[in-house]
Amino acid sequence: MRYSGMDGIKGLALIGVIWYHLSQRTLPGGFIGVEVFYTVSGFLLATSLLNEYRERGAIRVGRFYVRRLLRLWPALVVMVPAVACLGMIIDRDTLVGIAGRSMAALTFSTNWYEIATGGSYFASTSPQLLRHLWFVALMAQVIVVLPVLVALTERLVGERLRPLVPLALAVISVVLMGVLYTPGADPTMVYFNTGTHCFGILFGVFLAWLAAGHEGMPRFALAIAGHVMPWIATAALIAMGVIATRIEQDGAAFRGGLAIVALLTMLVIVGTMPRSSWMHGLLCWRPLVLLGRYSYGLYLWHWPLYLLMQCLLPGWRGDGIWLIWTLTLVASAAMTAVSWVCVERPLLRWSKAGRGSAGRDGTGCRSVAWFRIGVAAVVVIALYLGLAQAISVAPAKSSVQAMLEQNQAALDAEAQQREIDAKAAEEARRRAEELAKAREQAKAEILQTMDGHDITVVGDSVTVGSTPALQQALPGVVVDAKTSRFIQDVPQIVSQLKAQGQLRRFVVISANTNAAATQDSFEQIAAAAGEGHVLVIMTGYGDRSWIPVANQGAGDYVRAHPDSAVIADWSTAIGAHTEMLTSDGIHPTTDGMALYADVVKNTIADWMAMEATAS
Repeated sequence: MRYSGMDGIKGLALIGVIWYHLSQRTLPGGFIGVEVFYTVSGFLLATSLLNEYRERGAIRVGRFYVRRLLRLWPALVVMVPAVACLGMIIDRDTLVGIAGRSMAALTFSTNWYEIATGGSYFASTSPQLLRHLWFVALMAQVIVVLPVLVALTERLVGERLRPLVPLALAVISVVLMGVLYTPGADPTMVYFNTGTHCFGILFGVFLAWLAAGHEGMPRFALAIAGHVMPWIATAALIAMGVIATRIEQDGAAFRGGLAIVALLTMLVIVGTMPRSSWMHGLLCWRPLVLLGRYSYGLYLWHWPLYLLMQCLLPGWRGDGIWLIWTLTLVASAAMTAVSWVCVERPLLRWSKAGRGSAGRDGTGCRSVAWFRIGVAAVVVIALYLGLAQAISVAPAKSSVQAMLEQNQAALDAEAQQREIDAKAAEEARRRAEELAKAREQAKAEILQTMDGHDITVVGDSVTVGSTPALQQALPGVVVDAKTSRFIQDVPQIVSQLKAQGQLRRFVVISANTNAAATQDSFEQIAAAAGEGHVLVIMTGYGDRSWIPVANQGAGDYVRAHPDSAVIADWSTAIGAHTEMLTSDGIHPTTDGMALYADVVKNTIADWMAMEATAS
């Protein structure tokens, strides 16, 4: 049976993959197109095998392999040496590792070669012209076992249980990918691995078995499905579009996301089966069908040509990237056409002629085919001579890698110098620790005998409320506090206290609650106090808009006068214990008053300990 719409589905998948490769930022999930390709391919391959088995009672495995080889290999035989020759001309950095990668590409083992050599699909420091051929390799490896799987299942498993065989294998593959994926690590190993990434093809095989048996369904069931499935397929297509714009190379993709895409692809395929399905209008649109029909060649050529275009036109990688995209797409279409007309189609026609399918004009067609093959052979030989030359001149390292290694050597030299300085730094750290311990000890001794005879506190209502705790913690302290006091009033009060002989060495200013303050506000207070005083500025706390402004002003002043001013951080202390505030969120409760006094006492004690250990 010929299923229409398959080329259209592949065309959509190709658009997603190429878009992802050319502009990952704008379509981060375009790589799900690979899963669509796998599912469609598995469905079509298995359908062909099932039809042959049920018509003949056996599968001509050799013929199947030859047909698949003729479909996959000739385009590779042309593309691999061609892009190597272009790389030799445009930028030899692209030839790093070209010998091994070329051999892996031509033997359908790129995925395992990249896994073995540590290559990454998702991150690379140098252009890799053949990296995308992991997709072809994985497909070819599954193709090798597919006819055996179909034949053994048809022969050994009951009719109703046959679809469960590929379904079970697909589920195992999905589970393995999810289990072996490590968040934060490079996912290439699970993405390239045949065992962990064959589920898309297997889901397609599963669908082929289901479709092969759908003719036995009751007519009314088929009629209902014919009306319902196009709707479901439309929804599935929309869902895949949404996924392509949102999913990235993370756990969402490798722990079920890709499998969901394969399942959605199955729904799209099923939705195209009814002859009355409106999906044909989209999926059989001629440009989309052509994209799908020649998707293999376009896939092969677009990636290396994109890399080479960037090397050829480095100045256009920014705002002019559209030119590189355009040239890539045009060149990819052109090379796909040349490869198809000059190599792939002549070989396919020759193969058909060899099987006696040329009809009455077989001799003439065969002669033309031989001529084209002869010309193609000459071109291919020339390309492989070029490939040999490219391999001989390929650098062991890219210029980027060489530059990085050179810079790394310089960094290593600096690291050695840092090692030389490490002992001195360690000694400095040890002295700093000793000083810190000395200060803590000095502070502890100071706190044992500390009182308020050397402290004056000028404050607002928060200080008024905390006065009993201050007097208890610092006996003899001078407290001048008043409700609704503004910072602008403080310079005059400080001057009065100084005139009265009540302005002691440590002057605590706690007036940031009622108005905004600037660095200049505290400059005026310091000027009123005169020389020989240490300004201890309490930060304010509350939901008033000016309090953060006042605290900023206090911080600015202290940073400008570190030798004569210090912050007493009431805001941070009470912010960690808001349960110690009254209902207005500003004034402290009894416990908060004690905390307020502790902030004042510990700040001044820290200053005194610093002075004691300064020598």
